[in-house]
Amino acid sequence: MTWKNRTATAASALLLAAGGMLASASPAAADGPCPANRLCVYDQSGFGGNRIASASTNSCFFPQDFTFGSIVSYDNNLSVDAKVWHYYANTNSYSVARTLVAGGFSSNIGIPDLGVAYGDLVCMGNARP
Repeated sequence: MTWKNRTATAASALLLAAGGMLASASPAAADGPCPANRLCVYDQSGFGGNRIASASTNSCFFPQDFTFGSIVSYDNNLSVDAKVWHYYANTNSYSVARTLVAGGFSSNIGIPDLGVAYGDLVCMGNARP
């Protein structure tokens, strides 16, 4: 085998390996793990899919304001709990659907449609709807 053939074979193998890794990386996995001092919620199990990351310790956000499904997994690297509040339009009221504990994580929360309804909020610290 000539040096040209060996070089071409090695280059092809490297390109195939790199292409396979890039094609299998989910959007969240490509961004890496949840950074320190952040709450990260994901719309797929195993910390995959789309991710919303928040550094605030006293505010709320609407998950529906982002390109995001329901909250399926989370990693809370904040020093405060975060709460997912479900909005009941018929009574114009909120109730806590899930607490995302400070320093906690779950690769599959197991609550269908968490945070997906219009008006649902995620609030960190002492923030309330």
